Amino acid sequence: MTGATARTETVQGAPPAGLDLAGFPDGGRVPPQAFRAHLAEFAPWYFASHPRGRFNLEDPNGTCCFAAAVSTAVREFYGPKIRRNELSAADAAVLRVSTITPPSDATTADVSGAGAARFGITSELTTMGDYAVTRAWAELFKDHVDGLRYRSRFDPGGTAWALFGTAGPAPTLGDASAILDGARAVEAAGISVLPGPPRKSAVRMMPDPTA
Repeated sequence: MTGATARTETVQGAPPAGLDLAGFPDGGRVPPQAFRAHLAEFAPWYFASHPRGRFNLEDPNGTCCFAAAVSTAVREFYGPKIRRNELSAADAAVLRVSTITPPSDATTADVSGAGAARFGITSELTTMGDYAVTRAWAELFKDHVDGLRYRSRFDPGGTAWALFGTAGPAPTLGDASAILDGARAVEAAGISVLPGPPRKSAVRMMPDPTA
């Protein structure tokens, strides 16, 4: 078929101008408790606007992502770093996973829900690498709902949320408590931590036999 799109191509595009989202699948309220993976030096509630986040909004707005399970939060945090279900000890050390209480009145759209295809969305929206496309969808949704519910890219079957807000930290947004350090969080996610290099004190220097 001349001009046909190959099945190996990514077909998900940005939302067309003037797209009406009336009747889009409802993602329901955010859960009363969720898990947020974040760097150890930062508090959990932070709305990012940098281009390296799938559903990050443009500044002055931002997006905070969290998950229904610790394993999903951890795997979404590291992403492609977990190529063989392994992480270095150094990578694990920078992580914390906090239990958070999202705003109970936040509304969401389910971009992985039945019926989303009628609006031009495929499952590629939550797996594709072109974040210009995925962020364009987030910009459209922010005027209609408080966030998105979606299927995890790196934890099949896992559920995650992207909550919209003002870019930057939001320490008063909701309750949060750190429950797992990096090593325990990675272990809970079933990921192996590779041993680091040996300490100098553990290395025995042997004399040069030719000297």
